[in-house]
Formats: sequence, structure tokens, C-alpha cells
Amino acid sequence: MHQINTDLQIQVNPIPHSNHLVWVIDNFIADFDALVRYSKEKAYFNPVGADGTLFPGVRDEMPKPYYQSLSLLIDKLSQQPNGEQFKQHKIAKCWLSKVTLSPLQLNATQTMPHFDSLSAHDMAAVHYLNDQQLGGTNFYRYKGADTLHLSQDDKDIILKMVDEVKQAAVTRNGYINDSDELFEKVFSIEAKPNRLVIYSGNILHSANITNKVEFDKKAPNNRTSINSFFSVA
Repeated sequence: MHQINTDLQIQVNPIPHSNHLVWVIDNFIADFDALVRYSKEKAYFNPVGADGTLFPGVRDEMPKPYYQSLSLLIDKLSQQPNGEQFKQHKIAKCWLSKVTLSPLQLNATQTMPHFDSLSAHDMAAVHYLNDQQLGGTNFYRYKGADTLHLSQDDKDIILKMVDEVKQAAVTRNGYINDSDELFEKVFSIEAKPNRLVIYSGNILHSANITNKVEFDKKAPNNRTSINSFFSVA
């Protein structure tokens, strides 16, 4: 079910005005239909928040064969131009994720873009099981900072950012999907079935939750993805 395609396609996209790259891998898993069936029929989803994050939905850890396939892909990327950073890696988690909180159910911090780590060695990946109409991934810059990424040295900036979001909670309506008074959208990747996107976990980003998304995990238009986290040397 989780073998990688021999004819997958790899693209590398620079984020404008930065040194960051976004890797886009299309046609990742060979038997993609089996993976989708697994997400609908076999996966066991834990309650919202059980994974210890602010992810606005339910999650289940992927089986070990998926970890192995992702690891093979990362090894393949290490052979690509600009892929030296992937020569050593360690996968932390691969979560099958379904967005189930409606915009009205979000707390203030869930209405802002987020980062996954403050380490330059930590990467994140999103494997889309849905098509474009349910939204891809947007990348953002906090307007109160000079850089695109955040680090351990930016704790004061992060506290200020979160405080400003909480102060504006009344006017922040649901999921962010474009620039607003606090955040500038700087880059976007469209969703596509069986597309996997890899980027630095210390860049602010957010799923683009469109008005087509249904928040019942069993609904045909529920936004489903596999979110993976790994470190590189």
C-alpha cells in the first residue's frame, strides 16, 4: 500500500525573497487508492488535541510502511541538486490528519499561521489526499519580524505575535487563508491528490481551508492529509 512510485516527479520551488525552498513531489505513493481507502475505512482517529498540538482536527499515526516509504523518498531527494541537507534524516511522526473543527470552534491561536519547530534542522511534510478544491498550504511572514523563519532567538517576537493575535481575537474570523493585518502571505502550494510537499518547519504556514471543506470526518469533502515531521543533519 505504501510503496513509492518509480515515476514520481520532483520540483523545487524557492520562496520569494528568502533562501528557503519548498519541495513538491507529485505521484508519490504507487497505490494511492489503497491509501485513501485506509484513511476512510481502517484508520482509528483519536480526539482533537490528543496528539498534543493545536491541530484543528483528529489524527491517527500512520503504519510503519509509510515511514519506510517517506524515508526512501528523503534518501532520493538527497541525490537531487540542492538536496544535500537530506543526506541524514530521522523521522519523528507521520500523522494521518482530518480537519474537523469548524471556523467558529477555533481558539484565537488556531486562527493564525503556525510553526512546527524553531530549529533550522527540522522539516515538515504534507501529503494531500484531496484535490485542489479543499485547499493546499500557504506560507506567511509575521509583519512584526524582518525574517521569514523563526528561531530560538525570536521568543520575544513570538510572544508579541501571539499577544497581538489574542488581542484581535474578536475580528479574526476562522481559518487564515490570505494576508491580513498581522500576516503577509508570501507563497502558496496547491493541493493535488498524491502530492507531497516538504518545507522548513520554522516557517509560518497554514492549511488553506476553503469554503468547500466539510468538517465531519466521514464527509466526502473532509480535508485529509498526512502530516510528517523529520529532522535533517
